[in-house]
Amino acid sequence: MNVKERIKERVNDINDPRLLDELLKAVELEYEIEHVEELTDLEKKAIDEGISDAEIGKLHTNSEASQLVKEWLKK
Repeated sequence: MNVKERIKERVNDINDPRLLDELLKAVELEYEIEHVEELTDLEKKAIDEGISDAEIGKLHTNSEASQLVKEWLKK
């Protein structure tokens, strides 16, 4: 049995909807990553800035990030 078949078999045995939801999110994220055609220069710059911020410890908690997004969406 190959890896894909083993994964399918294991997933079929899972009954926890939260776990299934998390698995789906992971698979969908991987799919999106694989199907990104090309990033724009602006997107690449934003990613580089985010990585640089993380490397120097300029980070936000989940709740802080959620609040920042809410404020940004109000603009």
